[in-house]
Amino acid sequence: MDTLTKQQRDILLDYYFECADQQETDIAKELLETHKGAIEFFNKLHHSLSALDHLDHEIHASCPDHLIAKTFDRLNFNNTETAAGVQLEKLLKAESEKIVTKRPSFWNHFVESVAIAAGVFIIASIFIPVTRQMRAQANKTACQANLAQVAQGITQYAGEHNGSLPAVATKAGNPWWKVGSTGQENQSNTRHLWLLVQQDYLRPQVFLCPGACNRNLPPLEKARILMLPDFPDRRYISYSFKLICDPNKAQMPETAAPLMSDTNPIFETCVKNPAYLSKPEFGPVKLDQQLSQINSSSHRGKGQNIMMSDGTVKFITQRFIDTNDDIFTVQNLDTYRGIETPNSETDVFLVP
Repeated sequence: MDTLTKQQRDILLDYYFECADQQETDIAKELLETHKGAIEFFNKLHHSLSALDHLDHEIHASCPDHLIAKTFDRLNFNNTETAAGVQLEKLLKAESEKIVTKRPSFWNHFVESVAIAAGVFIIASIFIPVTRQMRAQANKTACQANLAQVAQGITQYAGEHNGSLPAVATKAGNPWWKVGSTGQENQSNTRHLWLLVQQDYLRPQVFLCPGACNRNLPPLEKARILMLPDFPDRRYISYSFKLICDPNKAQMPETAAPLMSDTNPIFETCVKNPAYLSKPEFGPVKLDQQLSQINSSSHRGKGQNIMMSDGTVKFITQRFIDTNDDIFTVQNLDTYRGIETPNSETDVFLVP
């Protein structure tokens, strides 16, 4: 069977139980069309749970206490997600193989069928959602810790540079989205943050949200950091920073204002495509109802962590910091080509 990653299995499980978001649904459908291992995994999962459809839910409306105890004893349940996850995978694999290979005789005894079906049901409806929720909460908390470190680095930088935010030479109208470009002209808003890495204010790892799935990246050696003008590519930074068009005006805000957040979802496809680096602009990207409402993908579309200039970090489930200002767009603008500028000093625009 073609090997599935843990992330792919999680997506397929969410899709099966109809709790996947739109992005995960699209990934699951593509896997089921092209990935042999995904098809086999999904079929086994379906075989394992299909017997639930034949149970009389009025008669068997609840699961007996002894069956619940037996199921959790079999899981060897404890407080560590890793150990429990291993037990869960073993059980699902064992039961799915039994049902696929011995199905004609397996369901001859109704009591046995109820026991297995109810056992899998307990795990599927209780255990899996809880562990996914725990993992999502852990990612959100770790992301907040990263942003808090960035806030400290920016504060220290400002204290040593007359209250200025980290900023390289640029001007209004320059592209702000070419993350990883090695040209001499500054055409990426992430080059401002790269100063914090080059000058040892922060480690490059803190610019990666754990929920953004950019794992197993090659580490950046000090010699390479000093040579590069920017993060190597978009995989190395999963946050969006306040657009700075004029370094002379890049002062730390006097009142609390958004400086950084989880990645801007509107331009995510553009900035991840290396082919775009050779183009003068992307798009055009025109806002529609979906793009006007989606949250960052780093936390499964549930919201985004946002870092304020006073060092506070909070999680918001919508994109507005007040009733008027969307942190991911320019006010009163619906078409983007990667060269936009904010309308005013109070118009927050976090990119790319």
